[in-house]
Amino acid sequence: MINRTKVINRIKWFLMLFIIAALFAFQVYYQIPSNVIIREGDALDFPPMITATADSGKARLKLLGILPIRTVSVNVVNVTELIPCGNSIGVRINIDGVMVVGISDFRDKDGKRIKPAQTAGIKPGDIIRKVNGEKVTKISDLSKTLESTDGQPVKMLIERNDKKMQVTVTPVWSQDDNTYKIGAWVRDGTSGIGTITFINPKNNTFGALGHGITDVDTGEIIPAGGGDLLYADIIGIKKGERGNPGELKGVFSGSKKIGNIKVNSEIGIYGTVETADFKHKPIPIALRSQIKTGKAYILSNIESDKVEKYDIEIQKVIKNSIGNKSMVIKITDSKLLEKTGGIVQGMSGSPIIQDGRLVGAITHVFINDPTRGYGTFIELMLGSTKFDE
Repeated sequence: MINRTKVINRIKWFLMLFIIAALFAFQVYYQIPSNVIIREGDALDFPPMITATADSGKARLKLLGILPIRTVSVNVVNVTELIPCGNSIGVRINIDGVMVVGISDFRDKDGKRIKPAQTAGIKPGDIIRKVNGEKVTKISDLSKTLESTDGQPVKMLIERNDKKMQVTVTPVWSQDDNTYKIGAWVRDGTSGIGTITFINPKNNTFGALGHGITDVDTGEIIPAGGGDLLYADIIGIKKGERGNPGELKGVFSGSKKIGNIKVNSEIGIYGTVETADFKHKPIPIALRSQIKTGKAYILSNIESDKVEKYDIEIQKVIKNSIGNKSMVIKITDSKLLEKTGGIVQGMSGSPIIQDGRLVGAITHVFINDPTRGYGTFIELMLGSTKFDE
């Protein structure tokens, strides 16, 4: 006769083990990012009791080789050393097309206020790629086409949220400007000051900023249609305070070009360098598994063109991060705190170095505490483009 108590106890133990396994699997699922980046020759490193079967750039993870947990993408980088920079740079990006930053109304020949762009379904953030089949690269391209329509409808190829679509819009004669308009404010480029993070000496490529350049009006990442990386000099500092971010004030010249910008992504800007007089030697990179809380330092340029070393503390490492807020850092260097108050605009991209390895870059400042901010992993900066190949 079956002992009922033993059966119940076994069921309880089974349920308990199942719950523990499920909780462990749940924890592992959120600890392991959906994209894993390893250096060429390194093995995949996962928590104990997790087995991985790799095939065609994918790793299928199972608990104890039985319970499926998740499938992750595996990217292999063959970069082992990079030159850390920290130099202030001028960034001048051309938009791949023209970006709609606002919709406005105007008066037609009868005095009626109209919005042809809005009527056609055009929205702020849209990128106008072509008009009547002709590629648009500058605002002047769009203006000339609209002026020549004589009020006839035009077909526009636009891109919205990475999806292309075609709209038809009819330009209307503006009583105010004596020309044909559609009622859209557009932009074809932007510029600013930032910091270059690294140069890859193998192929003369660079990474900078650690975050993307967004349009000031729409908040959207600007799709780069080329651009220039320029030498810059810092001529002043607006010190950061609680609730009021500071800023590096710099100047740059189009004649002092470093290289060409090819990509503007969430994890930074990337491209190729033509010539660069940066003094630092290549150092090993660190993968996220090698980064720990504790002391580190940054390289940053807050005066003229001089790059200096400043002490920081890595307070938190977000191991499963796939974005530009992977670490929480705190400025501890008294000299930097005295001059800037902490992290200020223009320092984004300053390389973070720990134990002789390049671990990432500064990306953001905490508005209510300028001594603290975020950084991103160097592996994400490498993995976000093909420039590490």
